[in-house]
Amino acid sequence: MPSAPCPPDAFDFSGNYLFVAEKLRMHRLDESLRPLLEARGGRILRLQADGEPPATPDAWNLRTLPPDAFTRYAVRAAFTTDNSAPPDIVPPNVPLIALPHAFWQTPQTEKLLGDWAAYLGNADYYLTQDLPVSGAGMPVASLRRRDAVRLLPFGSLKLDLLRERWLAEPRKDSIMYCCGTTAHGCSLPEKLAIVRRCLADFPRYDVVVRPFPGAAVAYAPLAAALRHEKRFRLDTGGSTLRCLPHAAALLYDAHTTAGRIFLAATGQPAVCIPSQGMTAQDRALHPLVASTPEEVSAAVAACLAQRERGELPELRRLRETILYRPGEARRLFWEYLANILEGGVPARAVAVACEYIGDCRPASRAEELELLLRRLQAGTVERSYNLFRGYPLYNSLEAFYRTLRRRAEKQLPCLVRLTQRPGGQKLSICRDADLDRPFLCWGPLRDYGPPGLMHIQAHGARCLAAPTEDCAILLPDRSLPLFRQAFAGLILAVYGPSTGLDPA
Repeated sequence: MPSAPCPPDAFDFSGNYLFVAEKLRMHRLDESLRPLLEARGGRILRLQADGEPPATPDAWNLRTLPPDAFTRYAVRAAFTTDNSAPPDIVPPNVPLIALPHAFWQTPQTEKLLGDWAAYLGNADYYLTQDLPVSGAGMPVASLRRRDAVRLLPFGSLKLDLLRERWLAEPRKDSIMYCCGTTAHGCSLPEKLAIVRRCLADFPRYDVVVRPFPGAAVAYAPLAAALRHEKRFRLDTGGSTLRCLPHAAALLYDAHTTAGRIFLAATGQPAVCIPSQGMTAQDRALHPLVASTPEEVSAAVAACLAQRERGELPELRRLRETILYRPGEARRLFWEYLANILEGGVPARAVAVACEYIGDCRPASRAEELELLLRRLQAGTVERSYNLFRGYPLYNSLEAFYRTLRRRAEKQLPCLVRLTQRPGGQKLSICRDADLDRPFLCWGPLRDYGPPGLMHIQAHGARCLAAPTEDCAILLPDRSLPLFRQAFAGLILAVYGPSTGLDPA
């Protein structure tokens, strides 16, 4: 008969833990995990899941990670954001626990078991915002040699911490603007006009602009234009948890998560600056939307007035609906981690079946194409994510497929421009700044030539105009099965049957 788990308060959590994420998500560590683990004797080892220069001097990247790191440092467990741990990095004997990188305003597990199942496959445990009802459904693609990935009802460390700090902080002396990347939302001159209007209309408050992680350089012109404003500050370091507790009002770009967390944590309204291409469904998630400096100023005044009246009941209900046990994430974290480190499975875990996909080292182009084609035809390609990082052909084709699907799901046109690019044959994806314009993708003619063009047209593609010499076409299919069928057929039309391909 198994012994009862050790109570978390008496458990020894000291030792080394790995945190692995892309450079732009590495700051998630400092928002929650690092202070928690260090308070109980843990030490964080940082692994940046790319070959870019490390964001901090104490981090490794994929090029500098010692091959014996896990044994040399006796790593007890690894943490990652969503599914960003590359294949084969974390040994099977080390538990890999995934935390969501974003905050969800709708029931998260419904998405995780449907459209967002791809986030689950490369982890042993996934901490969910809400309570999973069931793990039933199509198997998730996995590289961990596991029978299942287990969902753990958890809540949100960041939201709990923000709520505590915001309520405890008496000094509310700033209007904060959490910006997204400059490729989305309003332009930098429009942001500058909004900031200037807030500085002029609210002289009792500082205005703090927080760029999207990694995008600080793009905001240098804005900082230069406001360099003489003593009440302006460009905040580029650390966690937003340093600044948000001082916010009397918040502005946020629609495609960032800071506003959603602030709404639920504080119970206060915040001002959403809309992005181009926002749908009516998107707008419904943001109670207060303002575009012009005048509209933003009026919305900020409304937020300041509401703060004096207390929490909005509808935002309290939102917090209680989308979080599992609000305010208890830290206690649950210790309970789950103690159980996992002892080799057990937490009692509340909900298992989602996994489909193991081999060792992910295709020996030839033919094998890569055959695997992608098989997954397309089986309808499972949406349930994998970053599984083939490091294998350019598969990764590029899958990225191409996913990008077109995202565009189609948002009812946005997908213009595919097929042409020979100078300097190489690799497929690449170029993002348009304006989301309401067609999305342009370029690929070499040898991969996407006349056979591919004819095949897509045979599936009922509507042309924006008559195809030009570089084959501009539109992919209009909204039906997921039809889209998969068209893409699978495109591979067959361009490369030939999946057997007997040239393994070049």
